Amino acid sequence: MLLFKQYYKILMLYVVFIIVTKVVFYLYLQDDFSDLSWQSATYAIFWGYRFDFSVAALLAFIASLFDFNKKIYALVSTLFLVLIINIQIGDIFYFSEASRHTGYEIFDAFIDAESLLLTAYSQHFWLALMALILSITTCIVGFLKWKMVVITELNRYYFPKKIILLVLSIFFIRGMSVQGIPLNPWQTGQLANNQQAILALNATYSVIFALTNKGKAIHQTHIPSINQSISDQSLKTLYADKNVGINTPILASKPNVVMLFLESWSAKYMQPYGYQHSTTPYFDSILKHSIRPKAMVAGGHRTSEGIFAALSSMQNPLGGAIAKTPLQDREYPSIVKNLSQIGYSSAFFQGTSKETSGVGSFAQSLGFVDSFGKRDIADTKYPRNNWGVQDYDLYQFALKKMQSMSSPFVIGINGATTHDLVVPKGFQQKYFSDNKDLNTMLNTYRFADFSLEYFMKEIKEKYPNTVFVLFADHAGGRISDNLENYLIPFAIYAPNILSAQYKDIIMSQRDVAPSLYDLIIGDYTKTQFSGKSIFRDAYYFADYFHNNVLGWIEAEDVVEINIQTGDFSCFKLNTLQKQAVKCENKHDDLRNHALSFTHYYQNLLFNVKSK
Repeated sequence: MLLFKQYYKILMLYVVFIIVTKVVFYLYLQDDFSDLSWQSATYAIFWGYRFDFSVAALLAFIASLFDFNKKIYALVSTLFLVLIINIQIGDIFYFSEASRHTGYEIFDAFIDAESLLLTAYSQHFWLALMALILSITTCIVGFLKWKMVVITELNRYYFPKKIILLVLSIFFIRGMSVQGIPLNPWQTGQLANNQQAILALNATYSVIFALTNKGKAIHQTHIPSINQSISDQSLKTLYADKNVGINTPILASKPNVVMLFLESWSAKYMQPYGYQHSTTPYFDSILKHSIRPKAMVAGGHRTSEGIFAALSSMQNPLGGAIAKTPLQDREYPSIVKNLSQIGYSSAFFQGTSKETSGVGSFAQSLGFVDSFGKRDIADTKYPRNNWGVQDYDLYQFALKKMQSMSSPFVIGINGATTHDLVVPKGFQQKYFSDNKDLNTMLNTYRFADFSLEYFMKEIKEKYPNTVFVLFADHAGGRISDNLENYLIPFAIYAPNILSAQYKDIIMSQRDVAPSLYDLIIGDYTKTQFSGKSIFRDAYYFADYFHNNVLGWIEAEDVVEINIQTGDFSCFKLNTLQKQAVKCENKHDDLRNHALSFTHYYQNLLFNVKSK
C-alpha cells in the first residue's frame, strides 16, 4: 500500500503545482481577463481539473517505472516537477506575446532557446526569477527527500502492482473517465466563455499533447455546421463583384517588388489608425502618398501565419499555422511563385533566425528562392537584441544582397527590432507613456520606422521602378480586444509609378496577393486566391480568429461567433473601435458568410490533397 500512497502523493503534488501556476497565469495576465470576475476565473481554473489530473498522472506513472532505485526515482520525479514549473510559467511569457497557449510551437523552443531565455529575463524578470528559485528549491528538496522513497522489489507482486498502477493512471490520463477518447485541448471550448476556456487548460497538457501528436500537430477545428444551400448562396454573395472589369496588368512594366512584413506593427499604436502619438512618423508621411485602406486585418498571430495569408491569400488553420506541420508539404497558390513564372528573382530576409517557427523554409516553400537570417549577417552597426539583428542592419544586408539579384526582383523582409523591448544605444528615445514597457515598445516602433526610412530612400534612389508593399506580419503587444489583436497597417507605395488613393474599407491580409496580381501580372479572378484586389473590387470582407472566437467584418458591421456554441455578438465600427449593437437580420447574414467561408477554406486546407 505504501507504493500506491507514494504514487498518489506525487500525483497530487503535480496537480497542486499545475493549479497554483494556473492561478499565477491568471493574476499575471489579468488585463487579458478583465471581463471575468474572480469567481468565474476560479471556476474555470478548477473546471479544467481533468486536464490537470491527466498530465499529472502520466508523469507520475512514468516516474514510477524508475521506483526500483530510490535515487533515480527521486531524481525523475523531481525533474518532472521542475518541467511542470517551467512549462507553466514559460507559457505565461508565450501567451503575453501570442495570446494563446504554447502547443505545437514547442518544437521551436530549442531553436530559439537563447532568445526565449533572454526575453524572459529582460521583459518578465520577476516571474522568470520566481521560476528559477522554484526550480532550484524543488531540486534541493527532491535531493534531500530521496531516502524516503519506497522501492518496488522484484518479487511475485511486482507485475500485479504495476498493472494496478497502470489502470489507475489510465483512468486519470483519460480525463478521469473510462469512456471516450483522450482529452483534446479544444475540449475546453465546452466552456461558453472563451476567457474561461483559456484558464481551464494547462500548458503542460497542451505541450505533451502536441509532442505525442507530432505527425498531426495541428488539427481541423470544429465550427458550427451550416446548411449547404445557405453556404453556397453566401459564397456567391461574397464574390458577386468578381466580374468587375479593369484593364490589367495595371502597370505595363515589371517593377521590382519589396514586401515589408513589419514585425508586430499594430495599428492600435499608430497615429494614422487612431493612436494619440506619432510612433512611426516616416510611415505616416508616405501613407498619404500611397494606395491604402482604412486598415487591414491580419490572418493570424505569428509571422508564418501572416506570410501564408499574404502570399497565398488563404485562411490559416484556426488558431494555428501550417508551417512545420504535414500541411506545409502541400501545394498552395502564391504570388511569389506567380512572379517567378514571369521572370522575377526572389529572396526572403529576416532579422531573427531563419529557423524560427520555420519561417525561412516556409517562405521558400511559397516561392522565395533564397532565405537569409540573423546568422548570415556578420557586420552590424547596432548591437543585436535578444532575437536578432536590428532592422537597420538587416536592411543594409538586404541592400548588399540585392546588388547581385537580377531585375525584376521580389523580396520579402521581416525585421526583429519590434520583436523585442530593446532600443539600440545611441538612438534617442521619446516619451510616450509612464508605462516603462509600453514606452520602450513604442520607441522600438520609432527605431524600426527610422530604419525603414533609410532603406526605402536607398531603394528609391537605386531602383526607382519599385513597388513597396508595407504591412505587418501580425499585430504585437498585449491587446485585450479580439479585433484589435489583428488590426495592422497596409499601404502600396510607388510614388514614381502609382497615384495615391484612399479606400474607406477594412481589408484582409488575404487581399495582398490579389492586389499585386492585378497590378503586375493580370486578372486575379483567374487565380485561386480567396482575397480581393484593392484595385478592382467593390465589396470587401475580413476574418480573424482569437481564442475560439471567429470574427467577421463587412463594411462597418462586425460579428463575433463562439465556435463552440454558435452564439454570436454584433458590433458596429466607429472609426476602428467596436461598439456593441443589437443583432439584426443583416448580422444573421454575416454569421452565415463567416461560417460558409470558413467551412470552405478549412476543408480545403485539411481535406484536399492537391492544389
